[in-house]
Amino acid sequence: MNNRRPTGTDTSKPYYKKDYQRNEGEKTFGERKYQPRDNRFEPRNDRFQKKDERFQPKDGKFRPRTDSRFPPKKRFPPPIGKTTKPWEKDTRPRIVSDMQVTDGKHRGKYLKSTESPKVRPTARRIREVMFRILYRRVKAGRFLDLCAGSGTVGIEAISRGALIATFVERSAKMCSFIKKNLAELEIKEGHGEICETEIVPFLKKMAKRNRQWDVVYFDPPYDSNYDEVLEYFSRGVALKQRGVLVIEHPAEMFFPEKIGVIRRWRVVVQGETALSFYDRR
Repeated sequence: MNNRRPTGTDTSKPYYKKDYQRNEGEKTFGERKYQPRDNRFEPRNDRFQKKDERFQPKDGKFRPRTDSRFPPKKRFPPPIGKTTKPWEKDTRPRIVSDMQVTDGKHRGKYLKSTESPKVRPTARRIREVMFRILYRRVKAGRFLDLCAGSGTVGIEAISRGALIATFVERSAKMCSFIKKNLAELEIKEGHGEICETEIVPFLKKMAKRNRQWDVVYFDPPYDSNYDEVLEYFSRGVALKQRGVLVIEHPAEMFFPEKIGVIRRWRVVVQGETALSFYDRR
């Protein structure tokens, strides 16, 4: 055989005939010289090689060499303005009470109301869900709050960008709370309108004047009669074309899908309270 090992050579070292003819004891692979290893069991992977002093940082921590087989991971710089976590940078007031404005320019401000158990303010969870669904219609729109109470829902609409909010409340005491809340939040008279009257006479008057709103929120006492008021809405009273009527009612109560010119398109249930959304076709 042409590549047979000559007699007298070291059998523990690799043998290539052409390399031995050039320089005995030293083998070349192209321009790079290779010295035969004395220990054939020595690992040849670069990961197990001795640490190179040139790559030793001053802090004493070893950093592996970067070669083509193990390229370094790409580390992108953090985006500008987002170096901290979102909840760490949020400096807005926390919402902990139902008498706080949940969002908008008046977020976190407290509203005044009576402590009577007969008055049931709209929970902040209900307000958050409703305005999350209707935020495009409320912004730069006209908002009507029927059975306004202390005006939490209407003031919330103003805080979220409504041009004007109309509060309808029959109690003179609750109307005084609405005035105090508007004055405390420095909402001008042109943005907040208070009507101390019953709902049915108010709707009759608005039907004659042909006055309409983009969003109407109806939250009467749960033991009241809804049919008399819904009769006016079935004819499109106080609702613009494509306007929305939101009715707050107990979760076990249901309304027809279509009532005259308005049609139901969504129902949201939050615990024992539900919201029915109608729009005028």
